[in-house]
Amino acid sequence: MLTAIGFSYTGMGLGGMFLGAGELGPGLATVLANAQPLFAAVLSYFFIREVVSGRLFAGLLIGFIGVVVLAAPDMEVSNSRFIGSVYILGGAVGTAIGNVLLKYQAGSDDIYWSMGIQLVIGSVFLGFASVILGEGMDINWTWSFATAALMLSIPATALMVVLWYALLASAPLNSLNSFTFLTPAIGVVIGLLWFGETFTVVEITGISITIIGLIIVMKAPGEGGRVREVRPGID
Repeated sequence: MLTAIGFSYTGMGLGGMFLGAGELGPGLATVLANAQPLFAAVLSYFFIREVVSGRLFAGLLIGFIGVVVLAAPDMEVSNSRFIGSVYILGGAVGTAIGNVLLKYQAGSDDIYWSMGIQLVIGSVFLGFASVILGEGMDINWTWSFATAALMLSIPATALMVVLWYALLASAPLNSLNSFTFLTPAIGVVIGLLWFGETFTVVEITGISITIIGLIIVMKAPGEGGRVREVRPGID
């Protein structure tokens, strides 16, 4: 199970996102990446029998629409960006599969050991992918690169997956997944507070729509988020 999680969540998810981000503008990359909760909702219904109510799915869809609106000013679509789109969508599908597997596994083993192992397994897959794609092994070690690598590897990846795995043990996947729509909105707020950027009408509209979607998800009936005791499909 940890091998499958490492391949899908870390290998496909992180690999696809980083490869695609280099080919796409931030707007389109954000929209495609945030399709993940919708993919996960469908997969969770069929494989772990997590009941997805109409209201919950509507909330997820509205949250996604908010992300589309938020990213719209930076979106550009052209044939030259097709490969990047495939990478990002592949990463979103991989993350969705990994989330379903994590939810299935959550609460059954040690958090730190399990997540550490799956990250190592995922890094092995990424290493093979790097060789296959012909990427070089030379790294220009600068202070800015080292700082970025440290922040991405520990708080943004290792700590994140540990906290996520712990949350999945006590809450429905789709309810938790809806909060990932806040990522681009938080990015806009950080830009406002630390980099002197300003909100546009489009950004305010997108954030508002996303928050409405989250409210709908949080107010969805309790039975929409429970997982049935019998969970065929993976066993």
